[in-house]
Amino acid sequence: MSYEKFGKYILLEKLAAGGMAEVYLAKSAGANGVNKFVAIKRILPQFSNNQEFIEMFQEEAKVSVNLNHSNVVSIYDFGIEKGQFFIVMEFVEGRNLRQIINELKKFNRSIKIEEAVYIVKEAAAGLDHAHRCVDQHTGRPLNITHRDMSPQNIMISFEGEAKVIDFGIAKKSEENGEETKAGTLKGKFAYMSPEQAEAEEVDPRTDVFALGIILWELLANDRLFTGSNENAILRKVRECQTPPIRKINPLVPVELERIVTKALAKDKNVRYQTAATLQKDLNRFLNTQYPDFSPHDFSKTVIDCFKNAFAEGREKLITYAKIDISEKEPVSFSPPAEEKSNSALDAAAKAANNQAPPPMPTQVKLTPLEPKGLTQDQQLKIDLDGIKNAKTQQQQNAKNSPRPGSPKPMSNETNVGYNTRITQATRINSPSPESNESMADVVMKLVIIAVMGIAGYWGYSKYLTPSRKIAKKQVVEEGQMDISSSASVKVSISSQPSGARIFLDGVDTGRTTPAIVPMNANKETKITLKKESYYPYEVTKSFNDTGILTTTLQQMPQAGFININVQNGGVKPVIYVNNQRLSELPPIKRYAVTAGTQVTVTAVNPITQLKDEVTVKVDSGGEANVDLILGRTK
Repeated sequence: MSYEKFGKYILLEKLAAGGMAEVYLAKSAGANGVNKFVAIKRILPQFSNNQEFIEMFQEEAKVSVNLNHSNVVSIYDFGIEKGQFFIVMEFVEGRNLRQIINELKKFNRSIKIEEAVYIVKEAAAGLDHAHRCVDQHTGRPLNITHRDMSPQNIMISFEGEAKVIDFGIAKKSEENGEETKAGTLKGKFAYMSPEQAEAEEVDPRTDVFALGIILWELLANDRLFTGSNENAILRKVRECQTPPIRKINPLVPVELERIVTKALAKDKNVRYQTAATLQKDLNRFLNTQYPDFSPHDFSKTVIDCFKNAFAEGREKLITYAKIDISEKEPVSFSPPAEEKSNSALDAAAKAANNQAPPPMPTQVKLTPLEPKGLTQDQQLKIDLDGIKNAKTQQQQNAKNSPRPGSPKPMSNETNVGYNTRITQATRINSPSPESNESMADVVMKLVIIAVMGIAGYWGYSKYLTPSRKIAKKQVVEEGQMDISSSASVKVSISSQPSGARIFLDGVDTGRTTPAIVPMNANKETKITLKKESYYPYEVTKSFNDTGILTTTLQQMPQAGFININVQNGGVKPVIYVNNQRLSELPPIKRYAVTAGTQVTVTAVNPITQLKDEVTVKVDSGGEANVDLILGRTK
């Protein structure tokens, strides 16, 4: 196997690829054979003459080289080799936060409240260091603002550390460096602050807002600002209408909701003024509410999430450690036959995990991946982490068994934001065409297999199936819903007043509002809330993702019912009862209202803005029809 010699480093394996740069796992040369694993980010040859990109690349190095904090990925070196600019960074063995979130969702899991607080607390500490950093040569404040804080730019090591990465578009004050052009947007739209989305001047409070978004999303297990396109997302960011986190997740303590709300304040003067004050509040909350929390326990969660990749990555590092870096290029190394010579260094979604695009060094034979869908200017100024590359895959010959010790094929998958995973392809060993078995032998084997299959099925139906039915029956008898579907979602159900018993399809869940209840995804489920002296609330809904259901229960017997019908309302008309917005869509049957009082029902078409309003009065236990015709003249 050949590796590229790059100055005093050996490039071992490509970790990530973006639009104009690439990132490698590398090994540095030290005295007496002492070397160290690092991550090297270098500009692709075809962009080495792009002055704008080179200036930004140099600015990243100049900013990052001044940072020295346990919660920030360190920069060790910067220079030019073979006509290519490069940065040498700390190698972090782990995953970025977005990868961890996505992996947990595969198992219907989410990050715990205490883990979410810990991650954001650590990131806030790293950002505070960057915000207060001074130039090593002049002693003057650099006034750095990251401007691109997102889950992709928080690395979580397998030791449970959280580190901020990618200061590629960090902004320094005008007197110290870069001056942002008016109307230019830099960063990921879904994690911008309102002032950043308006292309106004930004300061460290913009990074605080981004941390607030990340914390909200970790607690809600959902995205905060979403939309069908970039303009829709930016509009939501500018409006800054953030749902209270306890309405999404009632398990969030009140004090933590206060912290999240303050971090997400639209007015930056109301927001936390520094990352340090946010970090202080989160640290106090964690120590008070979760005194037994340990980063070591969090480390085990991360390792368990990626246990196969973690083991393979450690084996790969051991293999790379045996390479003699003193050789002249190309450097050759033959791993032992029993090792997986091309297994993924899947443990290498590292510090550089969000930073660059394709071509491998000349000694490694991989087809360069070309970015699609974004112009060069967009890649640079809008969102370096939003680049997507086409997939390339080397197909394995399934007809011939691979020779022992020969390299296994690998597939390269380039994800959004330079996240490249190299996964081990599966070997397929097909039967030898030179088999000498007779037809009688083949027939006999087929008969034996058929008999064994019938016997196995009989045993399963007689023994296993009844036991499963008994288990399922016990679950229901104990008041717990059976979520047998492979896909489930968590639904936050709350009521006013609280304490209502929750039933799903007529089965008592054993929970009372507010509660988070697991339900089958994409399945119509009848949800019933029952509380003594209140009318039962009933609705049938399906959820394909984390959902919310909240309602106000009406007290008995002073309640009547209204049936609401809407014409010209469009697909999703908005309905208000006594100025209280309903979550249901028409037609609405037997909606409970206070009896003996005037009830005003309003409907609005959100597209055409047509509306209608009707006032009714219902006797106790009575029922009235409310027909709303949007746009009619009275």
